[in-house]
Amino acid sequence: MAVLAIESTIIDDDYVTVEAVVDGMRCIYQATYSDPSEYAPALCRAGFYMGDDTQIPVDEDGFCRYLDSLQLDWEPIDLGND
Repeated sequence: MAVLAIESTIIDDDYVTVEAVVDGMRCIYQATYSDPSEYAPALCRAGFYMGDDTQIPVDEDGFCRYLDSLQLDWEPIDLGND
């Protein structure tokens, strides 16, 4: 899974909450006998603690790569339009 775009970032003391578009998080077609499941990007949320010496990139591409390197447990956000 790759972080494609950042929607919002909230920093509260040493905890960071990020909402981002993450590739491969939404199943758009269930597997059939002859075809595998197909996945698409989805808006997701994840959080992590920052250490005192943590330096987060300030540009979006760098921040996306940084989030990828953390291997976070992204949770899809229910937008209620299914």
